[in-house]
Amino acid sequence: MNYIELSELPVVLRDYIVYLQTIKSRSNATVNEYYSDLRTFFRFLKLKRHMVDNDTDFEKISILDIDLDFIKTITLTDAHEFLVFCKTDRDNTEKTRARKCSALRSFFNYLTNKTQLLETNPILQLEMPKSKKSLPKYLTLDQSLEMLNGVDGDHKERDFCILTLFLNCGFRLSELCGLNINDIRSDNTIRVLGKGNKERFVPLPDITLKLLRLYWTQNKDKINEYLFPGAFRKTKHTHINSVTIMEAFQKIKENNNLDNSITFHTLRHSFATEYIKSGGNVWELRSLLGHASINSTMVYLHMAEDFSKVSSPLDGVHNV
Repeated sequence: MNYIELSELPVVLRDYIVYLQTIKSRSNATVNEYYSDLRTFFRFLKLKRHMVDNDTDFEKISILDIDLDFIKTITLTDAHEFLVFCKTDRDNTEKTRARKCSALRSFFNYLTNKTQLLETNPILQLEMPKSKKSLPKYLTLDQSLEMLNGVDGDHKERDFCILTLFLNCGFRLSELCGLNINDIRSDNTIRVLGKGNKERFVPLPDITLKLLRLYWTQNKDKINEYLFPGAFRKTKHTHINSVTIMEAFQKIKENNNLDNSITFHTLRHSFATEYIKSGGNVWELRSLLGHASINSTMVYLHMAEDFSKVSSPLDGVHNV
């Protein structure tokens, strides 16, 4: 995760970033994405308005001179042209363009309704790009087992536990990185801090607990308060970081000759699909996944053979 140096931002954008971090409590990932999207938007406008030479490296266009007077000149047409630019020149997908649209709408809503720096919102009528509805990609139970069998290397026990947690609990990558040992409770659930710092509790299947205990026993000289410790920095330990897990996951995919399109969200989809196939309730699944809206969870109903069956959360968690 790249650290945003606030002193290098124009004042109006810096204040918005601080608002996202403090008042809205957005995750580091969300803040970085919105910052990147807005920076791209301002770079596009400077290029479009010939404020820099046409042959200037796009990624090196400074936005330090962006101020409120500049922002007051922005129109809905500018936003539409920016989205076209993202599609044609940057080959952004519908999902990526939709995120950029969200970043613009959030920023201008902040300027209009929160700070009243703008009298009217120039992009109020900006519509989200329509995206094709597609079923989530997931692994079958056999494919999940095959992937686990392909785990190898110097950190085999750790990576096996991590992969099992993804498949059996449906964590997001950032959620797994931040787990602590004391997050595991006496009722065999684990506390997870999700998007927007929202807390939820997810059941741990018996096989997952056994694997974790075995891992702790074999590595008790390295274990600290973090479930999966990272580097030792400035006299203290840190959580494992996302880059370390991504590198390990890439090796696992290579060992199994798996398509590179398989991501951590594929593992999350695999958990959710198995839950529904096993008769799990969509409302319980929403809680387990930490979805803010039930609409995000409804997509998994395409796998259910009997929608009327209601089971406990543990019934729906497959034991890899």
